[in-house]
Amino acid sequence: MDNILNEKTLCRILQGRLRCSLGDPALYIYEPTKEILEESFDVYDQAYKEAYFKGVYLKDELLPILMENNLWTPYDDQEAEKIEKQIEEHKIKAFEFFYKTRDLANIKMVLRFLEKDLLKYKSKKHTLDHISCEGVASFARSIWIISKTVYNVDKTPYEWSRHSISSLMDYYNSNQISSTQFRSVARTEPWRSMWTIGKKQGNAFGKPASELTKDQISLSSYSCMYDNVYESSEAPDEKVIEDDDCLDGWFINQRREYDKQKKKRQTEDMIKNPKIANSQEIFLVAKDQEEANRIFDVNHPAVRNIIKDRQNTIQNAGKQIKFTELNDIKQDIAMDSMQAAKSKIKGMR
Repeated sequence: MDNILNEKTLCRILQGRLRCSLGDPALYIYEPTKEILEESFDVYDQAYKEAYFKGVYLKDELLPILMENNLWTPYDDQEAEKIEKQIEEHKIKAFEFFYKTRDLANIKMVLRFLEKDLLKYKSKKHTLDHISCEGVASFARSIWIISKTVYNVDKTPYEWSRHSISSLMDYYNSNQISSTQFRSVARTEPWRSMWTIGKKQGNAFGKPASELTKDQISLSSYSCMYDNVYESSEAPDEKVIEDDDCLDGWFINQRREYDKQKKKRQTEDMIKNPKIANSQEIFLVAKDQEEANRIFDVNHPAVRNIIKDRQNTIQNAGKQIKFTELNDIKQDIAMDSMQAAKSKIKGMR
């Protein structure tokens, strides 16, 4: 079934149209041409002006209304950010536990719940978008585009006898290609071979990039993404590549490692002065918490443990303490004393 769905989706993308089977005969909703898209912005501008002069709210003006009616608060955005971080962590776990079937199944179940929660919190802020000037104008533009892109089987323009524009727009919107489906098509046959051959010929779709539909651009982007994965010296197992959650976890790990190395290089550039570089301890002033975290992360793990121990000692002391009262400094002093004693005994001999 997956293979059939992939081929059906690929056929739609290559043809640049969606087959609409709401009745007999079928209709086709084509992706808009550049000319139609260009003209559609005039429709948007006109609808926006009309809505504005009728006193319709601007999108930003709806935020106080949302808050007054408990439809959205800044807390919802904070929760969305928190959930996004949780999703990242669970995708990393999915990658790490890929070969543990039961653990992976549980992680995926949690991921689906988190994704639903994320959608809930993110959508709150846009609850009333449709009644704003921007929402009214976007709807008018979408309706106009659909009116210009629906054709009969014989490629003659549809005359709007059996179906309304809004019903076909609803059909089009409810049949958008998901990122999951794009990824499935991009990494499997027959598209994978078509993509490889097309790259050698200069273009996988036989036309300039400026003439590609949005779906063709999306498929090309995902195909490039998988090219980078396959060509990586640290490419994961093929089965991992076929699992979107696990591959995302691999991507996140790769990104974090890259960021870590980048931060390390940046910090090393900050201490190139030989006098500083040869110092036992280097103190850098951070502009904000993010930079403080970056500086902390480039320390050796043993140094990070020392820093944490110092923080705990200071917090638990309940009073101001001397530098020499820190545990690691005590150890250094003790070792220096022992070394001095050994040297003295050796000198007496």
